[in-house]
Amino acid sequence: MRLLAELKRRNVFRMAGLYLVGAWLIVQVAETLLPIFHTPDWVLQALVVLLALGLVPALVFSWLYELTPEGLKREGEVDPAHAISSQTARRMDLLTLAGVGLLLVVTVADRWWSSPVSPAAAPAPDVNVSNPFAPAPEAASDSTRSIAVLAFVNLSPDPANAYFADGISEELLNILVGVDGLKVASRASSFSFRGKDTPIPEIARQLGVRHVLDGSVRKQDNRVRITAQLIEAGSDTQLWSQTFERDLVDIFRVQEEIARAITTSLEDVLGVRKVSVAAPTADLEAYERFLRGRTRFYQRSALDEANVDLAYAVERDPDFAEAWAFLAAASFVVGNGGYPTELDRAELMVRAATAADRALGLNPDIGIALAVKGQMLTNSNDPGQIAEGIRLLEQAAGRVAADTSPRLWAGLAWLTLGFVDRALPYFQSAQDQDPLVGINNGYLGLAYAVQGRWAEGGPLAQRAVELSGLPFWTNNIAVGLVNADRKKEAWELLHSAQPLIADVPQLGGAFLEGMLTALEDPAQREVFLAANEYDPARENGVAALNAALMFGDAERAFSADGPPGTRLIMTLCAWLPSMGWLREHPRFFERMERLGRVGYWDRHGYPLGCKPVDGPAGRRLNCSGYSP
Repeated sequence: MRLLAELKRRNVFRMAGLYLVGAWLIVQVAETLLPIFHTPDWVLQALVVLLALGLVPALVFSWLYELTPEGLKREGEVDPAHAISSQTARRMDLLTLAGVGLLLVVTVADRWWSSPVSPAAAPAPDVNVSNPFAPAPEAASDSTRSIAVLAFVNLSPDPANAYFADGISEELLNILVGVDGLKVASRASSFSFRGKDTPIPEIARQLGVRHVLDGSVRKQDNRVRITAQLIEAGSDTQLWSQTFERDLVDIFRVQEEIARAITTSLEDVLGVRKVSVAAPTADLEAYERFLRGRTRFYQRSALDEANVDLAYAVERDPDFAEAWAFLAAASFVVGNGGYPTELDRAELMVRAATAADRALGLNPDIGIALAVKGQMLTNSNDPGQIAEGIRLLEQAAGRVAADTSPRLWAGLAWLTLGFVDRALPYFQSAQDQDPLVGINNGYLGLAYAVQGRWAEGGPLAQRAVELSGLPFWTNNIAVGLVNADRKKEAWELLHSAQPLIADVPQLGGAFLEGMLTALEDPAQREVFLAANEYDPARENGVAALNAALMFGDAERAFSADGPPGTRLIMTLCAWLPSMGWLREHPRFFERMERLGRVGYWDRHGYPLGCKPVDGPAGRRLNCSGYSP
C-alpha cells in the first residue's frame, strides 16, 4: 500500500496515462500522414516499437525526478514542504484529457474524411478469388460500381521489369473482376492510356467507369514496393492510397490487401464485399516468367518469346494451370498463322491443344483455355467439332470478364455461320467492356452492317481503323454499300478512313487510292480489277478478293478465295444483306460444304430465310427470305 501511495504521489500512474495517450496520438497521425509521402511500412513499425520501448524510461524518470519552480530535481533533493506534485498532477490530468479529446478528433477525421484507409481494417475474407478467370458477373447497372485498373508504372532499376509491373496490374484487375456487382473495364482499353497525360476524369469518361486505380511497382532483387491509389473520377478525389514494401514471397498477400482496401473504400456503393487471393503457384520464378509471357501475349508482341516464357513456367511448375492456359493461347495465335514466327506452326498447334487440355484438367473453369479449345474446333471441317467448339466458346464467354477475346471469338463463330442475331450480343458485350480496342468496334460495326444498320456500322468501323490502323472493317462494309448501290456512302466511308489507315500489306495507300478512283469513275473499275487480279506469285489474295467482291465479279472472287487471310473475308461478306449473288452462288455452297458448315446447318438449322436447293449449276443456298 505504501508503494502504491508513493507511486501515486510521484505521479507515475499519471505519467503512464499521459504517455500512452500521447504515443497513441502520434501513431494515429503518423498512420494518416506517412502514406502520403510514400514512406516504407517499416518506418511506422519502427515508430511503434520506439514508443513502446520509451514507456519504461518515462516511468523511471517520473519516479526519480520531480518538477519544481526551480526546474527538475531528483526526488530526494526536494523539500516536502515546498513540493508542488499536486499541482503537477492537475496539469497532467488536463493534458491527458486534452490528448484524449484530440485523439478522438483524429480518429473521427481519419474515419470519415481522410483518404488513406488501412487494408488491415478490411473484414475477413469470405469470397475466394483463386482463379482470375472466374465466372463474369453481370454488368452493374449503377455506374458508380465501376472501376478501371491502369497499367502500373515500372520504377524498377531494370526496364525489363515493366513486364512485372504490367503483370501486377493485370492480377489486380482479374481479382476485382471476381467482386460481385463491380464492373471492371477490360485490360486492353485500360492499358491503352499507358504513357499518356490523359486526365483521370477523361480516362474514366472514355472507359465508362466511376473509379480508377493506378500506381507504380519497384522490384529489386527479392523485394517489391507497390504504391497504389484509388480515385473517384467525378470529383478527381483520392479515396485511398497505400504503399506496400514486402519480400517477393508475399506478393499474393499484397494483391489481396490492395483488393480489400479498394472494396472497403467502395463499401458504401458495393455493400460488404470481401476478397481473398490464393497463390496460383508456389514457384516465384515460374510466376515472374508467367507474368512476362502473359503480358507479351496480350500485347501481341514478341510472341515467340512469350511462348518460351510460358513453356518455362509450366516446366518449373507442371501444376500451374493459368500458365498452361496462356501457353495454349500464345501457341494457337501464332500457330494459326496470324503472326510471324521462327517456330514451327504445326508443332505450335499440337502444343496449343495439349496445353489447353492440361489447363482444363487442372482447372475446368479457365476461360482462355476453353476459348482456345473452342477456336480450334470451330476452325475444323467437321460439323460435330464445330458444334462442340461453339459450345466451348459460349461457355468461355460466360466465364471471362477481364479479357474480351472469348466473347469476340464466340460472336465471330456465329457470324461466320450466318447467325448475326446470335453473334450480336457477344460483340456488344465485348465492345462495352473494351471500347478502346479496334477489333471490338470493327466487328460490332460489321454485325450492324449485316443487319442493314449502315449508319451505325460505318462509324464503328471507322473507329476501329482509328484505333488499329487496319482497313479490314471499313473495306467489308464498303463492299456491302457498293453492292447495295450506295456507292457515294461507300466512297465517303473509305475516304474518311484513308488518313487513318496504316501502310498495311496489300491494302495500303495505292490499293485504297485505286479503289476510290474506281468508285468515282466507272470506266476505271475494270482497270482496277485487272491491276488486282489474283497472282500467287504476288501473294495478293486479300487485295484481289476485296476488289472482286466490291464490284461483284464472282469469277475473280472465287479464284482469289483460299490464300491466307481470304477465308474470313469471303465468309463474312457473304452475309451482308446486299451480297445475295455471293451467298447463293453454287461455289459458295461448295466451299461451305468443304469447310463443314453445310453439315452443321443440316444438323442444327440454316440461317434465317435460307435453305439448300438444287439448281442447274449445282446445289446452292436459296436465301430469298433472308432477313438478318
